[in-house]
Amino acid sequence: MRSKRFIAGAAVAALALLGGLLVAAPAAPAQAVGTTYYVDSAAGNDANGGTSEAAPWKTLAKVNTLTPGPGTRILLKAGAVFTNQYLDLTGSGTAADPISIGRYGSGARPKIDFGNTAVGGEGFGVRVTNGSYWTIADLEITSGQQATSMRRNGILILGAGAGGGAFTGIRILNNSVHDVFGRDRRTGGINIHARQAAATDPESTWDDVLIQGNTVDNVADTGIQTMTDAYTTGSSWTHTTDAFTHLVIRRNTVTRIHRDGILVRAGVDPLVEYNTTDRIGKYTDVDTAVVSYLPAVSVVAAQWSYYTSGAVFQYNEASRTRRIDGDGQPWDFDTKVTNSVYQYNYSHDNEGGTLLMMDQTSNNVFRYNISQNDLDRSSGAFSIPFGGGALAVYNNVFYRSQGQTGLLTTSNSAGVATYTNNIFHNAASGTYAIGGGAVYANNTFFGANASAAPHSGKLTNDPQLASPGGATSITDAAAAYSLASTSPSRDSGAVVASNGGLDFAGRALYQGTAPDRGALEGGAAAVLSADTFESGGFGGWAAVSGSWAAGGVPGALRQSGLTGEAIASAGSTAWTDYSATARLAVSTPGGNAGLLVRYTDSANFVMLRLNLGTGAVELYTKVAGTLTLVASQPVAVAPGRLVSLRADVRGSTVQGWVDGRSVISWTNPVAGQLAAGKVGVRSAASAAVVDEVVVRG
Repeated sequence: MRSKRFIAGAAVAALALLGGLLVAAPAAPAQAVGTTYYVDSAAGNDANGGTSEAAPWKTLAKVNTLTPGPGTRILLKAGAVFTNQYLDLTGSGTAADPISIGRYGSGARPKIDFGNTAVGGEGFGVRVTNGSYWTIADLEITSGQQATSMRRNGILILGAGAGGGAFTGIRILNNSVHDVFGRDRRTGGINIHARQAAATDPESTWDDVLIQGNTVDNVADTGIQTMTDAYTTGSSWTHTTDAFTHLVIRRNTVTRIHRDGILVRAGVDPLVEYNTTDRIGKYTDVDTAVVSYLPAVSVVAAQWSYYTSGAVFQYNEASRTRRIDGDGQPWDFDTKVTNSVYQYNYSHDNEGGTLLMMDQTSNNVFRYNISQNDLDRSSGAFSIPFGGGALAVYNNVFYRSQGQTGLLTTSNSAGVATYTNNIFHNAASGTYAIGGGAVYANNTFFGANASAAPHSGKLTNDPQLASPGGATSITDAAAAYSLASTSPSRDSGAVVASNGGLDFAGRALYQGTAPDRGALEGGAAAVLSADTFESGGFGGWAAVSGSWAAGGVPGALRQSGLTGEAIASAGSTAWTDYSATARLAVSTPGGNAGLLVRYTDSANFVMLRLNLGTGAVELYTKVAGTLTLVASQPVAVAPGRLVSLRADVRGSTVQGWVDGRSVISWTNPVAGQLAAGKVGVRSAASAAVVDEVVVRG
């Protein structure tokens, strides 16, 4: 019934040569360790040594004769075009010395146009098979419209054959993948795939994967995806729910996609944030007389997961997802998704409604999101067609200027979904009904048919949203959907435990005598500062002590000194109550590094730090030069792994979060102490990496 859900699968067929394909037989590889190779399609020569800009190689076929080792760099000349060529590589780097593919020189990304080339009946721009510690950055990859039906991927990270196993340390950064068309759902823009060709193949898994800053446009089948053949019929593999750990997909733009936008399968605690998807579901621009083999598609969603636990989707924007035979939502708790959350997202003009929840799900949360003019063409704004476990839907805004005409909610399982503190603004004519299986409390229904859904604490008064229907992107959605000071939806909600601590705009919960309804608590909060360090500059940051530098791949603030205290800071000493978030890694085994709040100088601050030596996240104060440990909780973090830290300071209370989970709460018994200050980062005798520091007030 639902081809998106149930991944059919016979055993993988034997590969055969297809008529008309340009098929390459790989040459015997040469081992390359710690060497930088330069490739220039215009001025290069494969007879050159290839190890200097003055004597580069010419073709990617020459690169494919290598087996890169730790520290190998393969750099393509900026502006170069490699037509009917591809990179097909194996080998592994190390955490300290990864293998990298990138560019040199200034100008446009080097372009790999792999056209109709194929290896074993499969086309790709870059393929890495059975390797760990790879970085692929700053490339343009395309194949154009080809008449030959085959699997094609822009970037393919593959675990397959006898060399499969446990891989780690994959970075796919700032690439442009476009106009790539494949024949089945294992194809598209960026794909990480555990492939089983024989019953004896070892199972492949990945840990520590970052997919960041890429654009994927006009591809078939899916924009960005993770996949394991553990789902195929008859497979003996077991990692159906945990093939991908420490997976981060962030700041990607995915547009004009044949099937799904961003899809995480078999993930544990994946983080999907700051992504944009638009025009998902049979939106590719192709000449069907040439590309006649695109797979049939009946149901799609924009950003979702499958057989996954602990997923966090936040600060994403999704628009114009198409309902074909069903679905068509921006967000989806799909089959066997548990303990996961959608929060702080903005969706608009998606045809299938706002949220889908499938069977065998449990303990999922949908909170502090804004939905503007998502249609209800899949029966309801919320669709729960096959039942599942508990779903909490609270403090969201749903605005419809065209009217809600179907069911607001559908469910075949009584009591599964609870709706609390939401605002439903139905601005046009049209009636709707409330489906079964839902419990309502303290929601606001305004506009046409506001009498629907009788329940405790319901309001039908105008919530006095600032500019309903006026959001143009996630950046101005908070301003459009904030509540006026006189709104009856202010201070009239119900308290929700374990609510994440922040509203859509980063304002602390709660502000008034009672919670507000909707996605904004007490009005829109300001982003006080936000630094990604991608430009290679310090931005508003200043080094106080230590050896700090901005740059690298991905761009970050990096501290290399291994002695003494290292501090960098930003912001204003007048800041009082705010939330600071950062992605932070301790590079030194047994070392430590942390996030500073209320920083006035190197002798006075609050610090939330990771300590690899004690295996804990620790909360310290430093007053007049004296460090004091005030709280600690165990946490296991590997050296070099980026972790999301968040410190909330409100009055005398500090709350610490690790990877989206509250771990520490402490109240300072000394009134007025450490009441204001900047944000900062600190390490002690440790190298560290800091990225994506955002302060919301």
